[in-house]
Amino acid sequence: MSIQVLASETHYLDHVQPVIDALPTGYARLARSARELTRDAPVLVASWKDYKATAHLKLSVIFSEHGVGYTYQDNHHAYAGGPGRERVTLFLNANARVATRNQNAYPDAEHALTGSPRLDILARIPQARSTVTFSWHWDCHITPETRTAFPHYKQHLKHLTGNLAGHAHPRAWAMVTPTYGRLGWAIQETFPDVVADAALYVCDTSSTIYEAAALGIPVVVLNSPRYRRDVEHGLRFWQDIPGPQVNHPSELAATIEAALTDDTWAEERHRVTGLLYPHRGQAAARAADAIVAHVG
Repeated sequence: MSIQVLASETHYLDHVQPVIDALPTGYARLARSARELTRDAPVLVASWKDYKATAHLKLSVIFSEHGVGYTYQDNHHAYAGGPGRERVTLFLNANARVATRNQNAYPDAEHALTGSPRLDILARIPQARSTVTFSWHWDCHITPETRTAFPHYKQHLKHLTGNLAGHAHPRAWAMVTPTYGRLGWAIQETFPDVVADAALYVCDTSSTIYEAAALGIPVVVLNSPRYRRDVEHGLRFWQDIPGPQVNHPSELAATIEAALTDDTWAEERHRVTGLLYPHRGQAAARAADAIVAHVG
């Protein structure tokens, strides 16, 4: 038997490539567009977008999240446990939080608790720890908490000093690149570049906050006035945040300096990421084993 893998965007591929590499040689064939899929094998996806793209073929689907498992109160279909995933026959769950939501929503599917295959790869990167790296989410309008905080801080970044670098969600580069160019910041195009260089990771909302924290990189979390304090989604909003939060640009420089000079968040980073990233170093193999057992 074999499977197909659909990864239409780079950040989806980042999460499934380690699984492809852990599968037997020739077991998986990669497609970057749904037009490349056929009807003769199930398909592994790492996003709601790619799941939807398989609908016309009526394929059975193996579903892996492409992040830490953010969820929102409106139970949106794009996130773990969301509606509309009836064609999924196997869920590859990154952690217990994701597993619980998917098992409750889809009890008839198979479920495997794998950990994060992407973290397996990131953990192998040597770390120089030389930059303060900023990153921003794209302006996703699903809920206020999925939106970027970049406009809230943009005009204040020029006041910062030090060895500064810029990163962004793949869908946010057009938004941030002109500012990074004016500031003369180094560009870290991929998250592995961030892991290799960052002494501190400063970000608004992204699973990369938790990946950095899991790798021992201190993080600072940027809040936007859009983010509602009276709404509890869990994780980033507002239960398990692995670093200090900045609510106003005037707090930014002092918070960064404190995080660089006196890392008081190491224990909390360890606690939070210990819950979210089980089976470190074994996640890709566990996912591959689950797929082979499921498909044959």
